[in-house]
Amino acid sequence: MAELFLSNIPFDCMEPELRLWIESQGFKVASVRLIQDLVAGVSPSFAYVRLGDQSQYKEAIQALNARRLRGSAVQVREDWRVMAASKAA
Repeated sequence: MAELFLSNIPFDCMEPELRLWIESQGFKVASVRLIQDLVAGVSPSFAYVRLGDQSQYKEAIQALNARRLRGSAVQVREDWRVMAASKAA
């Protein structure tokens, strides 16, 4: 199952806000894993997102990449771990 990798997310962004931002662009979100620094309690600005509709990944990348979330141009691409695993198989 593919995931999107998002970077340059505002450091104080929370999962509900990120989910709403993606869904406001017309994509159903199955899950969001916003990576957080356990000591500081803030995000180091990246997350993994699984969409509800697997067929929308390429469309989501095109629609969301470089779109601004509170002033930050969020970078969106396919999760590199999934790409590496598919090449190894």
